[in-house]
Amino acid sequence: MLISKHQLSNRGWTFLFLCMFCFLLVAATRIAYAGTAGKIAGRVLDQNKEPLPGANVQLVGTTLGAATDPEGYYTIINISPGTYTIQFSFIGYQILVVQDVLVSADKTTMQNTELKEASISGETVTVTAERPVVETNLTSSVATVTSKDISLLPVQELNDVVNLQAGVIDGHFRGGRLGEVQYQINGVTVNNSYDNTNSLRIDRSLLQEVQVISGTFDAEYGQAMSGVVNAVLKSGTEKFNWSAEVFTSDYVFSGGDRRRVSDEFRPFPGKIIN
Repeated sequence: MLISKHQLSNRGWTFLFLCMFCFLLVAATRIAYAGTAGKIAGRVLDQNKEPLPGANVQLVGTTLGAATDPEGYYTIINISPGTYTIQFSFIGYQILVVQDVLVSADKTTMQNTELKEASISGETVTVTAERPVVETNLTSSVATVTSKDISLLPVQELNDVVNLQAGVIDGHFRGGRLGEVQYQINGVTVNNSYDNTNSLRIDRSLLQEVQVISGTFDAEYGQAMSGVVNAVLKSGTEKFNWSAEVFTSDYVFSGGDRRRVSDEFRPFPGKIIN
């Protein structure tokens, strides 16, 4: 078969076009996935500091759990950020319930326990977990804001939560530019492809946890230079919930100076958000 130079030239350009298209497609779909789930790990011992192999560890109200290995160690992975209650049980020992165990995205919560022998069958001991003052396994500057904290803050959306953190001024991390901050929503990059700024506005009612990383972040965050914002949204439940917020304002002049403004009462100049 004879192929003319014109046909060869067309095929060459077609091949080059396909190569460029594949390159652009890979570059456009290069998404840096951040951690959206946490992990609980620890060791279960008896009163004599001996490991209890086969002890049951369960997150109350969920289907997540684990059993300890021959050395008494256990690990529960893929836990959504939040506060949980852990139940430890072993035949012949008291059931231990640990409340208010905080799990953060992309972090490991250590929970070591000791079970005591039960004098009465089914005896249960309940304790409250305490967050360590210093997190020894933390190697970066991370501020974690939970949904409980967000509900108490004077904020309305994700950007407001970020601006309240140390080292952040109007979206600028440590004096850097807006395009140097990597924004992640449920592990997916939401930066604008044009100027690399945040392209989404998330209301505070949707936020389960927000992590603001201002230094020594991992390579998993991709194009981050000044900082990283890793937001995890709340998961749906079987129960129907709704909420509403109403904002209103007005002005009042003290004295006779009305500043050339008509003194009209307008109770609804603000906005109503459902």
